[in-house]
Amino acid sequence: MSQVPLDSSHQDYPLVSKLVTALLRHGGGYDKFAVEVPALLRQAFDEVIDAPRTGRFTLAETEKTEKTYVGTKVEILVRNHLDVPKGTILDMLVAGEEIDIKNTTGRDWMLPREVVGRPAFLVRSSEKTALCDVGVVVCRPDYLRISTNQDGKGQLLAAQHVNIWWILRQHPYPPNFWEILSVADRNEIVSARGGTHRIAALFEKVQDKPISRQQVSALAQQLDYMKRIRRNGGARDILAPKGIALLWGQRDRALIEQLNLGPVTADEFISFRPTSADDIALLKDAGHID
Repeated sequence: MSQVPLDSSHQDYPLVSKLVTALLRHGGGYDKFAVEVPALLRQAFDEVIDAPRTGRFTLAETEKTEKTYVGTKVEILVRNHLDVPKGTILDMLVAGEEIDIKNTTGRDWMLPREVVGRPAFLVRSSEKTALCDVGVVVCRPDYLRISTNQDGKGQLLAAQHVNIWWILRQHPYPPNFWEILSVADRNEIVSARGGTHRIAALFEKVQDKPISRQQVSALAQQLDYMKRIRRNGGARDILAPKGIALLWGQRDRALIEQLNLGPVTADEFISFRPTSADDIALLKDAGHID
């Protein structure tokens, strides 16, 4: 879903409009922002799950303290991606205004005392649906339920979500394939003998969906996981005779765009079984299928 802006008569419109315009400019324009900012969520989750070293595959398997760290990870990745400085009080300085970054994997955001009365960049995501929301709101006291605890945190009331300028609403981000696989498919992939066969099984089961390098590395279980993907002994040798192309967002970008498989970032892979004669010929000429 595209943007859901505030009405120009809204009391927060001048400030929020200025911030959204600046955020999109720093993000390279709306189309680029809509691809690359959601991809940061996949990166944040995968880095916290840390499957290659922990043997875990989903966010639900992480410790409570690690789930808390997801918000910090999102903050760092967003600020670095937008290339904006930290504020003196809040997480980033945009268009001369300090703005906080708040992430949740639940329904609502908990807002610290220092953001009350100030703007916040809100991120909400669900690993079950692989959909996210990104918006900007001014955290006015009358929009919040203020805690009576010593920390004085506020919670944005559901009825006040109408005061959020949604930049992205129910927008897809790269899924964790472990969340969408059946138990049978998951067991088949994990039980495949050797990293190369596990990766081949994954890309045979999960087609037309971008999969991050972190997730591929977890299955390969070796430092140079790209060896498990390449021709000459890698997963491509298993998939190509079956008519399945395994493409990399960095090296095969032109092909991905020709096949309308995007968006796929430079840190993602995608598999595809062509059905049209033109697509089959294109991938055969490129050496991706036999």
